[in-house]
Amino acid sequence: GKYGEIMPQEEFLLLMQACDVFDLVRLDKEFVATVKPAFARNEVITEELVSRIQDGVDNAEIYRLVNDEHGEGLYCNGTLIGVVNRAHDIDVNLSSHVMHENLVSKASSVLALLHAVKATGIVKEDVEYVIDCAEEACGDMNQRGGGNFAKAAAELAGLPNATGSDTRGFCAGPAHALVEGAALVAAGVYKCVLVTAGGCTAKLGMNGKDHVKKGLPILEDMIGGFCAVIAADDGVSPEF
Repeated sequence: GKYGEIMPQEEFLLLMQACDVFDLVRLDKEFVATVKPAFARNEVITEELVSRIQDGVDNAEIYRLVNDEHGEGLYCNGTLIGVVNRAHDIDVNLSSHVMHENLVSKASSVLALLHAVKATGIVKEDVEYVIDCAEEACGDMNQRGGGNFAKAAAELAGLPNATGSDTRGFCAGPAHALVEGAALVAAGVYKCVLVTAGGCTAKLGMNGKDHVKKGLPILEDMIGGFCAVIAADDGVSPEF
């Protein structure tokens, strides 16, 4: 639709690597060579994101990381084409499984932010604050859940003047975040606030297993992300 896209899984896996600042994602070199041209043609994907895609590694190295180094495999059409490595040897909050969840949430938020900028025509430099209201949380064993998806996603989306924070409330998180964002703008603290959320792979598994249990096809088989722009009254847009 005019406000977003359904990004193919192949391209989204490249976006995950582009959003990985800790060099944890490895992708098969043949897979990268095949998918990268289409990824680069996406009108909202910036040159900076494209430049972050690595050439890829041999498939044997991916299998080694999955089988011997506790990596989380990335599959496409049933084929192992990549891996997310763990970020720490003993911290369960930085395991490959958790890092995979975090990167999926971050990447889908970045995509939503980019589409919001394009759809509304706002200037990236005008965005002052980002609120992430996804169902994931990032952090380590010293501060579990204390990380910040909002600022991390804003950085990759190219919003140079934006700070931000995360608001969590399970399924109700977006409602709380929209109220918070509207209050900040109405009070004059910020003139332009983006409320965003990436998708949650844990919820895919949670909902999908019940479909399988009942002999149904998995109905929720995609990651969703959204972004709402809250700005000072322009005399045209809807008001809260």
